[in-house]
Amino acid sequence: VLIFGMIVFAVNLLMKGYVNVPSDIGQWLGVGALALLPTAVSFLCTTMAIIYVGSTPTAILGAMEPLTAVIIGITVFGERLTVRDVLGLSLIVIAVTLVVVGGSVSKNLTNIKRLFPRGRRRNNRSQ
Repeated sequence: VLIFGMIVFAVNLLMKGYVNVPSDIGQWLGVGALALLPTAVSFLCTTMAIIYVGSTPTAILGAMEPLTAVIIGITVFGERLTVRDVLGLSLIVIAVTLVVVGGSVSKNLTNIKRLFPRGRRRNNRSQ
């Protein structure tokens, strides 16, 4: 994320030729609050979630964050839902589902594989 942010910043600087720097204390407080509050709140909530529900459910729910963001964007902020959004959300849901059921699927496939043991292949050529 930091590398991507740096690239966006550099491209913006090259295209404009200057950087917009906050000019008064109010703007600096806004930048500070925007940097600190989401980070602190996110860290605190993640830590509490790990304590209360464990690391695996927290990681699974964390992977579903883009889905939550799109739903809130549509319902609260009136954003439009595009085909691209639906495809991206579908890929996220499929990936999270595969991670959640991955262990049981792997176990079942191993059990099925054991039903069909590989024997040594015999050479059917006559000698």
